[in-house]
Amino acid sequence: MKEVLIDKNLNFYKANLHCHTTLSDGKMTREEVKESYKEKGYSVIAYTDHEHVIDNSDLNDDNFLAITSTEVAIKEYPRQSTLKNLKMKVCHLNFYSPDPHNNNSPCYSSIYDHYVTDENRHLIKFEKEWKRQHTTRGINKMIREANKRGYLVSFNHPSWSLETERDYIGLEGVWAVELYNHSVVNSGGHGDEHVFEEMLRAGKKVFCSAADDNHSENDRFGGFTVINAEKLDYDTIFNALRYGYFYASTGPEIKSLVYENGEVFFECSDCVKVSLMTEGRRRCAINGENINDGKFTLKDTDGYFRLVFRDAKGNLAWSQAYDLEDLK
Repeated sequence: MKEVLIDKNLNFYKANLHCHTTLSDGKMTREEVKESYKEKGYSVIAYTDHEHVIDNSDLNDDNFLAITSTEVAIKEYPRQSTLKNLKMKVCHLNFYSPDPHNNNSPCYSSIYDHYVTDENRHLIKFEKEWKRQHTTRGINKMIREANKRGYLVSFNHPSWSLETERDYIGLEGVWAVELYNHSVVNSGGHGDEHVFEEMLRAGKKVFCSAADDNHSENDRFGGFTVINAEKLDYDTIFNALRYGYFYASTGPEIKSLVYENGEVFFECSDCVKVSLMTEGRRRCAINGENINDGKFTLKDTDGYFRLVFRDAKGNLAWSQAYDLEDLK
């Protein structure tokens, strides 16, 4: 059986799925973000300003799409600042709305609205006050509420948030794990590929993404997500995200990924190493100076597989994880 996982005959849209502007704690306006990213070849920006959903569709044009979204926080101690209490755990989630014109913030809590300036406070719209609890049960309740409204929920920079496996392994309804956050890495932190893998091995059906989490001109253009879709409109892009037709990267391009008869074939930009990762310990790698294509043979015992691409500069790209049972 042949399954096209990344289709070279469709379009590829470069996206930043985590972004802050002057509508919360960012230093750049929405328009400045749009223009600077368009100049770098981006087509999609999710404006995830803290704690309130804003309709940014007025920014859309034939070559640019704004995803309506927000980032919410759930702290151990809600009234304390993570900038002052550096040992406090906090869960950060991005909610991506299926409706581009939605202005209603889910799970809103006024305790967290310090992210919003007084001049922008009139933008906040919500149905009821939500009591957030930094427990597995409390966070899952928020995720369920978001899922009920059609939101995709991303689990953001867990290591920066001091979240361990004990905190996140019981989460349900998470759509994607942010395995690379450029703002975190740029300031000396590290990525979260291990979190993605731990959740996969726990049987979670999750995707992976990479993003900038940019607040200023100093933390842009590092991590991105590439969406494989027919056209640049909201429903098409949102559904491509929903069903995993995208990959995460800090540089390399995945141009094609096809599964057929127990083998996975890939095409990519110039790489020096392509690795096959499976559910178990089995690992394979192709090494070379300019790898542009190749294949791996899979085994029934592999469970799932995913590919990791490395270029000469050390930049990485990550495919989604594909369950072999689903491909049979």
